[in-house]
Amino acid sequence: MDELLQALVEGLLIGSTYGLVALGMGLVYGVSGVVNFAHGDFILLGMYVCLALYSAFALDPYVSLIVTLPVMTLVGALVYRFLIRPIADQHLLMVVQLTLGLALVIQNGVLMLFGGQPQRTPSIVEAKLFVVGDVVLRGPQVIAAVISFALAGVLFVILRSTDIGRSIRAVHQNARAAALMGIDVGQVQTITFAMGIGIVAVAAALLSPGASIQPSDGLRYTVTTLLVIVLGGMTDFAGIMLGGLIIGCAEALGTVYLSETLGTLLPYAIFVLIMLFRPRGLSWGTG
Repeated sequence: MDELLQALVEGLLIGSTYGLVALGMGLVYGVSGVVNFAHGDFILLGMYVCLALYSAFALDPYVSLIVTLPVMTLVGALVYRFLIRPIADQHLLMVVQLTLGLALVIQNGVLMLFGGQPQRTPSIVEAKLFVVGDVVLRGPQVIAAVISFALAGVLFVILRSTDIGRSIRAVHQNARAAALMGIDVGQVQTITFAMGIGIVAVAAALLSPGASIQPSDGLRYTVTTLLVIVLGGMTDFAGIMLGGLIIGCAEALGTVYLSETLGTLLPYAIFVLIMLFRPRGLSWGTG
């Protein structure tokens, strides 16, 4: 029972970060219809930027956010404005090919700069443990969960209570009608994509402390994000966060109770099972 509780708690903690990452992708998809297949590679890029800042200036991954957040947000805006937006109205496969190309560029760029060996970014909190009854919580996981839920809440408030949030929701509901009401749809889509990459930058800092990274890890993050976003209903915030928690718990339980191969497959099996009975995902009000 203690082992089960430990696995579930760890799964919930890491799953909250998965949910945050998927919110970034869901936000972009809801406004522009773009599924960014380089999403996980942007996470990886953020983690390597954290590593570079630690190597050069001994910045803790959390502190490095003062650099990675604005830089990657700007990169996101530039990528959408000059690469994705010009072909966004073309065939869907063109956007898919472009984002896959971005993923390969990021992966190979990281490989050339940092090499192919696994590396890690130390943090002052990576060895910190919290003991709650019989459950032992790792410091970085607790911090990641708290920040993930807090940022999800902030994002919800922004979308509900600010002018830019109302513009984003208007474009999400009907881009043509929003344009007729005077909203610059292209600008809103660019800002939204930049916000999505900014969320990725935060997630990269949360995942970095003590974690082993290598250039090929981007695909794993992309696949996990796609699992969560589809499971959550693509654009439903509550559903996406719940999907992240489910996938996180599935990973943790698979690691503890199954062999390495079967444990890796467990999240996919649970995903398929849920989608069989709820094809539209966990989105509230859908069935």
